Amino acid sequence: MKKRMYRWLLLIAWVTSGVANAIEYQAFAPVLKVEPVIETRYEPVTREVCTEPDRSAREFNAIAATIGEDIRQQQRLWQRQYRCKTVTERRAREHIAGYRVTYRYGGETATTRLSYDPGEQMPVNVSLSPLR
Repeated sequence: MKKRMYRWLLLIAWVTSGVANAIEYQAFAPVLKVEPVIETRYEPVTREVCTEPDRSAREFNAIAATIGEDIRQQQRLWQRQYRCKTVTERRAREHIAGYRVTYRYGGETATTRLSYDPGEQMPVNVSLSPLR
């Protein structure tokens, strides 16, 4: 019984407060200015860095018995000195995080932030309620 009475009193208070009398509708406001909001993100980028062998590694003091053997010795020395490692760097990348939109409605100018570019006009919610 007490719960039911409490619910009725709460409903009556809500109806008489003017909230129930408020009217809300959607209208369109002309957009005056749109500015992209640009943020910088740092993303990890991995790449392989290889060191070139010293040019003197190609020179031999001993003369190989054949040209083929000479080439194989050069390749082995070259491969031993050729080193690679993976390096991770942070690179800056700019992206549009949103749009700062300035619009006019009812003679008033306002600015808001949207996730999209609204174009020449944007929808706005208009709420009317009686004055007390």
